[in-house]
Amino acid sequence: MRERRFEPAMVRSILVVRLYFIGDVLLSTPVLAALKNAFPDATLTVLVKSRATDVLKNNPYVDEVLEYDAVAGYHGPVWTGRMARKLRRARFDLAVDLTGDLRSSWLLFAADPGFRVGFNHAGFGFLLDRRIPYRASGHGVEHLLSAVAPIGAETDDPSPRLYLTDIELGDAARLLAEQGVGETARFAGLAPGANWEYRRWSPERFGALAAMLRDRLGLSSVVTGSPADEGLASEVVSCSDGAAVSLAGETDIRGMAAVAARSAVFVANDSGPMHVAASVGTPVVALFGPNTPEVYAPRGAPSRIVWHERPCCPCDQKTCVRADDPCMNAIEVHEVYDAVESLLSEGVSG
Repeated sequence: MRERRFEPAMVRSILVVRLYFIGDVLLSTPVLAALKNAFPDATLTVLVKSRATDVLKNNPYVDEVLEYDAVAGYHGPVWTGRMARKLRRARFDLAVDLTGDLRSSWLLFAADPGFRVGFNHAGFGFLLDRRIPYRASGHGVEHLLSAVAPIGAETDDPSPRLYLTDIELGDAARLLAEQGVGETARFAGLAPGANWEYRRWSPERFGALAAMLRDRLGLSSVVTGSPADEGLASEVVSCSDGAAVSLAGETDIRGMAAVAARSAVFVANDSGPMHVAASVGTPVVALFGPNTPEVYAPRGAPSRIVWHERPCCPCDQKTCVRADDPCMNAIEVHEVYDAVESLLSEGVSG
């Protein structure tokens, strides 16, 4: 396909497509800032999956959020065609594909914006006007920013950000108080969940960590998570010798972010909550197993990575070639405690 000429002065409306998970959308927020810096008078619309819309609320760089999977049957040709027509009617001057699969590439092509830019990945680069080489290494934030750098979009602060309101912070304080965690109390946030089983550190070890943090550092622990994580959270609490309480299932993602913002430190598996905590500036201890921290380490706050690389890493994370001894089992409680203590000793805690 012949590459059309890019005219920066003509950009008055921008579409960004990012059809992945919560953490992936958060890692994309520096791109949104870069685009607004480059085109301050343009409106910025972001197309994401519904589960990720909350992380973009109150973002000062975003004017509109569209849900890709807003209805049942969204994977089918009827809904996809309707979405393409909706995007086409909006007549965007610039569209940025940060997903790079067939769905997003086709949607951008069908929307027919003034100019299409994205990654030349998975064989669909021919649908774009400006094709950016796919980077197989380096952190995800730099990778995403490389998609817009050729059109003059840059940022001085490549930190993912989730923007909370005072009301949300106040609601979190009240919820914590109901669990006996007062306004001046220092506590650790714990997030035992993850999308895939083999990314999860055991709830027994999370519980043992909570007990150790209380006994050695005087920190209580608050377990966070979605309704799907309530069972894991209950196990953590039962293994903590009374050192932890659970808020799993009692907050949405923004409520969890507000609880994380109150935490002195946040311990999480490689997951959306890990990125959420870092995006509100809370020091994070990140537990990695089948994935690689080179690409997905938390950004935006001080952090420590606990990871024992094995020859099979990274893998597809949904199955395990050594299920009898998954890589998360290599992480010992004392290692995570040492990482927490290291962060707190540097005076970076909230």
